Amino acid sequence: MGASCTGSSATPTTAATGAVSASGTTSTVSAAVTKAEAFLATLSAEQKESVLEDYSALGTKQCSWSNFPDGLFNGRIGLKLGDLSDTQKTAAYAALQSVLSADGYTQVKNEIAGDDYLAATGGSPGNPGEDYYHIVLFGEPSADQPWTLQFGGHHLAVHVSLGGGALSVSPHFSGIQPISFDSGGTTIEGMKQETEDIFGLFKSLTSDQQTSAKTADSYDDIVMGPGTDTGYPTQEGLSYSKLTDAQKAQVKAVIKDWVGDAADTLSKPLLDLYNSQLDQTTISYSGTVEEETTGAYFRIDGPRVWIEWINTAAAGFHYHTVYRDKQLDYGTGVS
Repeated sequence: MGASCTGSSATPTTAATGAVSASGTTSTVSAAVTKAEAFLATLSAEQKESVLEDYSALGTKQCSWSNFPDGLFNGRIGLKLGDLSDTQKTAAYAALQSVLSADGYTQVKNEIAGDDYLAATGGSPGNPGEDYYHIVLFGEPSADQPWTLQFGGHHLAVHVSLGGGALSVSPHFSGIQPISFDSGGTTIEGMKQETEDIFGLFKSLTSDQQTSAKTADSYDDIVMGPGTDTGYPTQEGLSYSKLTDAQKAQVKAVIKDWVGDAADTLSKPLLDLYNSQLDQTTISYSGTVEEETTGAYFRIDGPRVWIEWINTAAAGFHYHTVYRDKQLDYGTGVS
């Protein structure tokens, strides 16, 4: 994954198609603006020029993220953490933390810790490690006008759009490599809860349900990853309406694992929307439902929500996952 990107020829408007009400997000937006402005205040004029982009630059948003590390992907923009002072880096993390939930921020830090482990052990080519994560702001931080905070690097892409009634927390790419590692004497399993929830869901299916849920194709990576913003596959799999009450609860938990990485007031309206569409949502899988099996692939596909998971053997066994909103990615939407 990490295909070449040409961006979108569409001219997005401020009000994205399918917008979700941002009422109730005032305190989060205010805190995010404060933290983002504090970060900008630590920067030189030259650094500010590098970190600020036009909010409506949809093609730039689409083409500036990947699951690849910098040495294998040269499209990232903004400022690298490795080029910031300690004060600037702390302020950048504070801005990021302000738009994420506690679990979401922990997940990000675990992913970066995993990348530091790779850098220390030589386990991955292409400049892994914290220094090669980037931050960029599309639009000036504001409560009255929309703006997007993008943060990412190897196995991570965060896009949170807010302000001026905008509300979008996708696309969000999460991956972990290795899936378990030692950091400061502590064993970190970077996606432990997500692993338990998604495999628990698909293991709970009866043989008949698994037959209905199995896809016609097999996969070696996620489908709607970086560089692929349109052309969602035709919906297939097992309908949510065919699940037991316990399994339905598991589907909701899996969706929350991804959408809930955003700050609670940002994720709630989106979760409410996706939950209201569950009767039009399907779950599907390919390969097996065993945790450490290469090619185990899972998908949740609704009118709006899209979540993918795959166990990949590329450069050593690890996970690739993505959450997308078919109408609200990048805050501006994608035509």
